[in-house]
Amino acid sequence: MNNISNTTNMTIRIDKDLKKNVDILFKNLGTNTNSAINMFLKQCEREQGLVFTPKMTPAPNKELMSALQEIEDYKNGKVQLPSFNSTKELFKYLDN
Repeated sequence: MNNISNTTNMTIRIDKDLKKNVDILFKNLGTNTNSAINMFLKQCEREQGLVFTPKMTPAPNKELMSALQEIEDYKNGKVQLPSFNSTKELFKYLDN
């Protein structure tokens, strides 16, 4: 464990809501944000790299966006989706 003479301060800027949310998260996990950041940095040092894989998530294609919108419309009562009492009814519907 580091004693006070072997530590330094680090100042970072983060979104207020993010800070609030992670403070709550880490408290629920039995630690605090400062300790969590220290754990992250120690693990990065140990692994000699990031401990997660940074990547660019591709933007959803039009078909996926359309499906997601349909789900939202259904959840909000804007669209009624068909329901079926049997797989036979479902397959009959799909064949049309």
